Amino acid sequence: MVFFMYFCFLSIIWPIASGVWLKQGPANKEKPFASILYTAVLGGKVALPCDISSPSVDDSAALILWYKDDSAQPIYTLDARRGNVDQAHQSSGSQLENRAYFNMINRPAFLQLDPVKEEDAGEYRCRVDFHKARTVNTVITLKIIVPPGEPIILDEQGQKLEGLVGPYNEGDSLVIICQVSGGKPRPSVTWWRDYALLDDSYTFELGDVVQNRLKLDRLHRHDLLAVLTCQASNNNITVPASNAITIDLNLKPVKVVITPFQKPLVADKETELTCEAKGSRPAGKITWWKASKQMQNTRESALHNGAISSILTFTPSVDDNGKYLSCRAENMLIPGSAVEDGWKLDVQYPPQVTLQLGTNLKVTNIQEGNDVYFECNVRANPWIYEISWQFEGQDLSTNTLAGIIISNQSLVLQKVQRSFRGRFTCSGSNNQGLGISNEIFLKIKYAPFCKPGQKITYGVAKHEPIDVSCELDSDPDDVTFHWRFNSSYKRSDKIMYSVDRTLSRATYSPESDEDYGKLLCWGTNNIGIQREPCVFNIVPAGHPDPLYNCTLLNQTEELISVHCLEGYDGGIMQRFVLEVYAVNSNALLANISSKTSLFLVDELPSGTALRLHLYATNAQGRSYPVIMSASTLRLAEKLTRKGSGQAMIIIRPFLAILIAIVVVLVIVTLVLVIFIRSKRKRRTKEQGRSSSGAEKPGAPLKKDMDDITELDDKGPDIIPAKSPSRLPYTGSLDEKDQRCLQLNNVVKTNYNLHSPGRDCAVAMGSHYGSSICSASCLEDLSSHRMVSVTAQPEDITYADLSLPSSGHCFTNVRRHDPPTEYAKIDFKRKDYENQKESETSVGKNGRESTV
Repeated sequence: MVFFMYFCFLSIIWPIASGVWLKQGPANKEKPFASILYTAVLGGKVALPCDISSPSVDDSAALILWYKDDSAQPIYTLDARRGNVDQAHQSSGSQLENRAYFNMINRPAFLQLDPVKEEDAGEYRCRVDFHKARTVNTVITLKIIVPPGEPIILDEQGQKLEGLVGPYNEGDSLVIICQVSGGKPRPSVTWWRDYALLDDSYTFELGDVVQNRLKLDRLHRHDLLAVLTCQASNNNITVPASNAITIDLNLKPVKVVITPFQKPLVADKETELTCEAKGSRPAGKITWWKASKQMQNTRESALHNGAISSILTFTPSVDDNGKYLSCRAENMLIPGSAVEDGWKLDVQYPPQVTLQLGTNLKVTNIQEGNDVYFECNVRANPWIYEISWQFEGQDLSTNTLAGIIISNQSLVLQKVQRSFRGRFTCSGSNNQGLGISNEIFLKIKYAPFCKPGQKITYGVAKHEPIDVSCELDSDPDDVTFHWRFNSSYKRSDKIMYSVDRTLSRATYSPESDEDYGKLLCWGTNNIGIQREPCVFNIVPAGHPDPLYNCTLLNQTEELISVHCLEGYDGGIMQRFVLEVYAVNSNALLANISSKTSLFLVDELPSGTALRLHLYATNAQGRSYPVIMSASTLRLAEKLTRKGSGQAMIIIRPFLAILIAIVVVLVIVTLVLVIFIRSKRKRRTKEQGRSSSGAEKPGAPLKKDMDDITELDDKGPDIIPAKSPSRLPYTGSLDEKDQRCLQLNNVVKTNYNLHSPGRDCAVAMGSHYGSSICSASCLEDLSSHRMVSVTAQPEDITYADLSLPSSGHCFTNVRRHDPPTEYAKIDFKRKDYENQKESETSVGKNGRESTV
């Protein structure tokens, strides 16, 4: 199916592709004869159609014959009389050679000739004989077109032109000739520029030559690289034969521009000007001219699109102001093509400023209190628009109160002070910049004065000499010094001192309390005497003040850094000491002394709590220490042993802090619970004491031991129902101690109680009326401050027996009903023995006992 469609497509486009011109349709069933006109190009191919389809379904072509012109012999034969037409035998005549092929797949079928020769022109007839239907003939007229030869382009001298021709100069005229030979029919010869027709007037010359002469009166810039094409054509089937040339031109410079445009130049300063020329082809030559003199210090560079630039480097002088500067560009291949650009030079320069001290003044003779004035001389182009004055780099302005007066180009200093000792300058500004004058150092001579920043307080002990330094500022520095001691009790000028120009050192030693006060120092020179003396305070030397505002700056696994602020030094030089102790072992880990209060301690053990002692010390002693807490960071540790299947746990500082917080919260909670319960029990004791006072001694309790047995069944913490009070008493008064011992043993057996001292058990009964314990036991009882109440022996409960028995005697204990919480006892000997008497919750009336 695909193959069939492919051939159908070829049958449609084949005549067009082979250059066939179809004049009339082929024959069909109604018209058994058809005449068709076909045109083919020499060397191409052509398909001559022939309809071989049968008029009926049960019929087919039996014989197909092709004839040319009047020939009686077929030039091509297809014989299907003995078989199917698709398998028929094909043969061609000698004139077709191997150029013919009959295609029966296409509808209509066609005879293809490839390549076409000039002698193939003529009339062709296709005869189709069917098995049943009548014969059908198709007549085709074939015309052969012979294309013209390739055009040849010549100049006026007959020279052949090809490709890029020229170069011609811009503005010149141009004549070119195109000749074409051969072609059937004779071709038309035309000139084209791109897709525009320039000239279609051609002439027929001798033989079969056709010629077209083209003349361009003036070549313009747009003719550069223009493509002129000569075409020859004698049909509308094939592509016209053509030949083209490209015009090459020499172009004149179009424009010359100097940049920056009319730039003001600065005298004695190297500058660069750029001249750019455009439009010249090839690149033109650029020259620089100042007046009539050509300038040489130039360099050229080529730019894109035929532009070229030249850079002129020169240093203008004041004499160049007003001269004409020009840039000229010329294409040396085109005479008279030069163009130029230029202007008059405007040479400017920043102000030239000179500072002078006023006439009649000498720099070496100016004293404090004299009047001084300066003159600022200026030369500038253009003229300055501002003058400013500077003293030590700071601008000055008119200030009559300070004695500063500025008037145009003059500066006046009235009654000059030593504060104006220094460098003076003036400056002027114009649109070219700032001009700064030379410096004049105004040296003002003045009387001595005390130099700031000296130590003014000296601490010294009695009979101890000290050197006090006094430094003055003076001009001239030839100073005579004077010293004096002054206090509320004493005044003396007998001071030992030495002098080194403006520095003097006095040696002073206080002998008594009256020798503490002020040392005065002053000087004189040839200008005058010092107005105010230098004052130094002589005070008793003492201990330095403690450090304060101590801050821990940094801490690592083995390093800490601490900084403190210094206190008063006690009047003498002080040093600072840091001592580092381990909190756990109280061992001294570091002892550092420093001139400053900044400490850095390293090589400390990691994860160690530290205690820091910081203090100041001088010759008189040390200050009180400042104590700080610090610690080095702890390294990560493995909390589990190494081994297979065991996890590795690392406690980091943050996790340790979190665990500590949780533990503290739990402890606080337990303390609160214990406190609340203790408070509640004390309240219960107080209520018990008040109720016991209302009871009568010897009143029997009505609660039976069976009730306690019931309590045993209510919980695992209830004491078993085993009462030693059920033991019968049959002995005499001499057997009291034996009875007490028996009861005591029972108590120890049931409650695992062991007293370090003498033990005593008490059996009570209201019918006996007294204790069965001996006098020694009673003495032991009284020594432990126990309160005696009467009770029957059979009424003693487990709550009664839960009382502590470490060396105590229990006598006349009254029977009572134990609350449930009293019966819940923790049988732990260690905790029981370590409890204080206030924690046993044993009431003085013996009614309550809890653990």
